[in-house]
Amino acid sequence: MNQPDRRPGNIPVSDEPINISLKGEMLRKTTHIGALAIPIIYYVTNIKIIVALLIGALSISLFTDLIRLYGSLRSRSLIQKFFGIMIRPHEKKNFTGATYILASSVITILIFDKMVAILAITYIVVGDTAGAIVGRLWGKIKFRGKTLEGSASFFLSCCLIAFIVPGVDLWIKISGAMVAAIVEALTVYIDDNVTVPLITGVVMQLLVQ
Repeated sequence: MNQPDRRPGNIPVSDEPINISLKGEMLRKTTHIGALAIPIIYYVTNIKIIVALLIGALSISLFTDLIRLYGSLRSRSLIQKFFGIMIRPHEKKNFTGATYILASSVITILIFDKMVAILAITYIVVGDTAGAIVGRLWGKIKFRGKTLEGSASFFLSCCLIAFIVPGVDLWIKISGAMVAAIVEALTVYIDDNVTVPLITGVVMQLLVQ
């Protein structure tokens, strides 16, 4: 994600790495982009099916996180072996982004109109992926632990989605893309997988109505 690696509510620990490796970032974003299945499945099905699937996936992700955080040494080592390269420093004592995005997707789908929810979730999935990769590879202008290039890529990728996803006026979708990019850039202590879809959804829902 295009955000600083800090444990919520605390100052970063000086002897920890500030970020995961580039390889870990790429693997993480490859997995992250798989979350596009959420809006796609919701688009072609209905709210009952997608919520049921999400609750199942959330249960697995939450169970895995709990084992990683509180399980036996053997079980924690096993999870670390397979997923450790993708776990950010601030997630070592917290839930992972996967758990947060699954939980926020359930809430987003339950409280917003279908197309608004689809847009809000797609923005965080696509925008966050583009922002993180561009920021890590080409980011030069830094602010708040992030990069201007990463935030610009976040916004532009969301604008591309705005032209693809139907059902909402274009100006509302572009406004949502801007809100998503701003929220992601300003998010520090709360996981942006939560803040971006929920705040963006609220703004677009108000504009739609």
